Amino acid sequence: MSIDLSILLSSNGASSTGTISPMAMYKKLQRVAEENRQKQEAAASEDRAKEALREFNNATVRLRNKQYMMENARIESEAIYFQNRAATATTVEELINDDRFLRVLAYANGFGDVYEYNRQHLRDVLMSDLSDPNSAAMKGSPQELELAMRYNFAASGPLLDVNGNVVGVDGEGNLVNDGSHVAALPAGLAKLRGVVLDASGNAALDGNGKVVATARIATQDASQYTKTQQKTLLKEEAAPPPKSYYEYDSDEFQRFRQSRKVQAEIEYFRDNIKDITSLDDLFKNYRLFKFILSAFDLESEAQYPGKIRKIIESDMSDPDSLANRFQDPRFQELANAIAYKHVGVEKLKTPVMLEELATRFERLSYERYLDEQAPGVRAALEFERRLPKASKTVQVLADSVLREVITVANQLPKQIAYQDVDAQVTAVEKRFDLQSVKNDQAAIEKLVVRYLTFKSSESTGGPQSYLLNLFG
Repeated sequence: MSIDLSILLSSNGASSTGTISPMAMYKKLQRVAEENRQKQEAAASEDRAKEALREFNNATVRLRNKQYMMENARIESEAIYFQNRAATATTVEELINDDRFLRVLAYANGFGDVYEYNRQHLRDVLMSDLSDPNSAAMKGSPQELELAMRYNFAASGPLLDVNGNVVGVDGEGNLVNDGSHVAALPAGLAKLRGVVLDASGNAALDGNGKVVATARIATQDASQYTKTQQKTLLKEEAAPPPKSYYEYDSDEFQRFRQSRKVQAEIEYFRDNIKDITSLDDLFKNYRLFKFILSAFDLESEAQYPGKIRKIIESDMSDPDSLANRFQDPRFQELANAIAYKHVGVEKLKTPVMLEELATRFERLSYERYLDEQAPGVRAALEFERRLPKASKTVQVLADSVLREVITVANQLPKQIAYQDVDAQVTAVEKRFDLQSVKNDQAAIEKLVVRYLTFKSSESTGGPQSYLLNLFG
């Protein structure tokens, strides 16, 4: 048979302050937490199913991308080959009869289908005499005529400049027309090599009498071929951020977090943190400083700015740094989150950090609000969270929340705080075995109930020992 503890612990179901009793509030929040745990488990199950499907799809993407990369490497190799052949060929015929060269030319200029199904026609177009109305280019489509004119392969004889000098290529690949003994450049290769021609098909000259050259067709077509033929690698589907449910998320929490008072602090932080360039700036703005401490449940430490500054500045890789010397994990959490030693105050300005601090602030503010309604409830909730993380009794004593619950639940006098640490540890361990309790949820709840019972006794001014008999 279950007992409604809220009725036993408060007159007419309400505490002496006119609000819900700590025990009733605790039980209510436990129900909310259980509902959210169930939601979390359902979401996790759904996420696992989606993850399995996502991994299957991503494995397919990886296989396809491997094929694409191999194909892209082949295409890049073809483009390089095309440019090398264009730069070294000595006759038009050797290019026209080179299917590997012809393929790049065709696909770069939109004649891929012609290359695949009527390669000879493509050759006829490229070799067309543009003065012959019956040539393949002149009788073909405008695109075919444009292709024939672009390459001008049908031009015959050696290339001459506008002054009648023979144009050739020297040993370094430079165009020369100075009468030196070099191999004459066939006129049909002039455009392929980037030579600018006049209306008569002769090489144009600049003011110094040198052959005018422009960007080579081969370079342009190799680039176009690569651009049109290479495959764009597929993207793997990224895993979405895990769904997480706040333990005490409820309609009441949503109303609280959306209240003007809470959101005003978050908006102020977002609007002003971007102007902070140093710790000095941060500590000068008390509102920003207090907001950050509140997000780490360290609001009560705002009266010790020097201490907090040294904690933020701590090198977390140094076990002797101030943050690491404290047993309270909140100080280490603060220093690690800001990472001042590595990035200064810049991390505080990142969108991820802004969101994390806002979320922390909303939740901790709500829990402080709950504690105002039912004193002791927040410590009970935090005790359940923090105790499993403790490994030594001294850590329990160093944590204000754990210390509060353990000492009140076991009716240890507050005066033990004046004893040395070893004596305090001995006193606590006589009534509390951390290792046997920390992983036993039933034992933790029993301690919480004892704590809330005695806490309620403190607020009403009288003992309620008869209630303790209910819990053994």
